[in-house]
Amino acid sequence: MNFQFTMQDIIFSSILAFIITLALIYARELLRLTRKRSALPNYRDIGKILQRCYRLFPMDIIQFRGETFHRGMRVHVTTSQKKDFEGQLIGLSKENMICVLTSRYIIAQELSKVQDMYVCLDNKKAEI
Repeated sequence: MNFQFTMQDIIFSSILAFIITLALIYARELLRLTRKRSALPNYRDIGKILQRCYRLFPMDIIQFRGETFHRGMRVHVTTSQKKDFEGQLIGLSKENMICVLTSRYIIAQELSKVQDMYVCLDNKKAEI
């Protein structure tokens, strides 16, 4: 078996290998994106999700550092790890965790790890 390749054969095979590699990378990314999209909850099911949150976080009045917060209030929360999020307060669980519905996520956070929480009024800190 004596194979002889010309420079044209080598260049053609390298270009073909490059195109096949790009196609495989594109297919893998496309598959990853479709899996990620299917993992997101369906917005038609948001009512069921919120009902479950209300069951898991049944207490609708929260006392935090002398202030009273009620279910449905728009609050800004800063955690002890300096993470900030803002959303609608869902409630408090028996395990002392709060639940906040943001524009993109439903976040549960231990109340002991909350550094600051205040009611949002026109994107300004509430003066109480």
